[in-house]
Amino acid sequence: MKFFLISFYLVLFNSLFSYSQEDKTALNMLNSMSDNYKKMKGFTSSFTYTMKNLTEDISDSFSGKISVKDDKYVLFIEGQKIINDSKTIWTYLEELNEVTISDFDPSEQDISINNVFEIYKEGYKHKFIGKKDGKNIVEIYPEDEYKSYFKISFEILSNNQLSSFTVYDKSNSIFIYSIKDFLEEDLDNSLFTFNIESYPEIEVIDFR
Repeated sequence: MKFFLISFYLVLFNSLFSYSQEDKTALNMLNSMSDNYKKMKGFTSSFTYTMKNLTEDISDSFSGKISVKDDKYVLFIEGQKIINDSKTIWTYLEELNEVTISDFDPSEQDISINNVFEIYKEGYKHKFIGKKDGKNIVEIYPEDEYKSYFKISFEILSNNQLSSFTVYDKSNSIFIYSIKDFLEEDLDNSLFTFNIESYPEIEVIDFR
């Protein structure tokens, strides 16, 4: 009986130690990825977004393009041009020649390519899962039980660039962001403003 208890605690200790090591590995990988993007003056990337509802067995997919500099971004997706200068958001619908203007609230920001590199730093547990097709798989789990999702999985390349990330929602849906073409570049600040005068007869809806 004594031998059994010693063996049990050794197994438990080894498991906890292994999990701790995995956590440290995961955090190091996430930090390296984050540092890689933080040192960039800016970048532009195309991506594919896929939504799958596993309960209803339905899926939807579309492509987009985003340019990011510091806390600013411009996003092109499904006929929309969304500009965020870190204070104001302009959402322009080309088909309607309409722009909606609102104040930017970071607390309401969804998970996306412009903020996913930092999201893991507060309020998450981390775990290194292993390698798949030459990519490191890291998962993070929100400590806030009221989040609509329970897990985010990252695929990180050996050069510390993000290949894709998947959000697992509690509604049994998954949201996959696959990063395609990626270009590091020095972006001008004028890219992140919306000049209403450049759009004749535009309809402006201002919520500020």
